[in-house]
Order: sequence, then C-alpha cells, then structure tokens
Amino acid sequence: MGRYVDHQPLHAAMPSLSDRQRIELAIPAYLLCALTAAPSVFAPADPDQAARAEADIAALRADLQAACLEPFSDLVAKKQHALLRRVERIGKGVITGWENRSALSVMLTLWYFLKDLTDREVLILWQGSAMERATSRLLPMFAHGFDEQKRDAAAQEHARQLLARLQAEGCIAEKRGRPGFGGGVQTAPARPGR
Repeated sequence: MGRYVDHQPLHAAMPSLSDRQRIELAIPAYLLCALTAAPSVFAPADPDQAARAEADIAALRADLQAACLEPFSDLVAKKQHALLRRVERIGKGVITGWENRSALSVMLTLWYFLKDLTDREVLILWQGSAMERATSRLLPMFAHGFDEQKRDAAAQEHARQLLARLQAEGCIAEKRGRPGFGGGVQTAPARPGR
C-alpha cells in the first residue's frame, strides 16, 4: 500500500509540520489501534493459533501506538498532550459511528481510507516505520473481506464518508499538499489475492 521511502525518521525527512498535518498523520493509526483493541476482531480461524494470534495483535497494536505518537515526537510535552487530546477527541467521534457495523465492515472501511491517503500522498509509509510494519501485518488479516463484492462496495462508500467527515473537521487534506515527500518507491496498494 502506498509509497515507501527508505528508513528515515518522520521528523528528519520533511520540513516542520503544522498541527493539522501532525493530526492527519496520527488519525489512521489511532483508528486502527482502536479496532485492534476490540474483542474478537482478529480471531484466528484455527483455535490452535490463538496464542500466536494474540502475540501478532500485540505487536500490531504496539506499532500502531508508536505510529500514532510519532508525528508529535519533536514537540514539547505540553504541545504533544494538546494535539494528542485532539486526536483522541476526533478518533472517539469516529469510533462511535462503528456501533452498528460489523468488525469486517470497519476493517475494510479503514483499509480504503488508508489506501486513499497513501494514493494521494497525504500519508507516506516510510520503509521500516511503525505504520509501514502495521499495514504490512494488516493486509493478510483484511484479505478475506475483499471476497464479498457487496461488502467491498459498502466499505468504499464508508471510507469516502469517513474522509469527508475528517476533511470537514479540518484534519485531513483535501488534496496532496505535504511538502518534502518526493522520491521513494511506489508500491501498488493492491488488494489481497489480486
């Protein structure tokens, strides 16, 4: 999914980020992390694999938590806390809309949301970064959801609605506009099994 750029820390590879840009980078990780915390979302098909699945989810959650904090790492503590509170407020608002949806529907929605952000280069997945590791782990977990065309189309529509909501709040860019993101290797954000 998206563009990979060789092993550079987020803050070293680009000019100073605005508050909006920092929040824009943290929101996807926050939402995915919230999804991984929900019980039975990533249950293994084989019950004998439960211990391994639990370890995989713990590693995934750790990467997502790191990815959520990374955009704020160069800020003083007071500023970090203020922006993280905003991420949490926005994220909790999005999560409340998940109440009557299946976990698979939410997973697919978040996948298409991420795909849009990486396709438009709003979000760049740095090779070896916490977010790149997390998305690499998520792809096989999401694979079975793409088999149902009806669910797939609904997830794409939910992803558009999520994007519109976050754009209305002013925390996701409507167009590419991130300075300093040239170069790297474009990888196809292909769906699993395609």
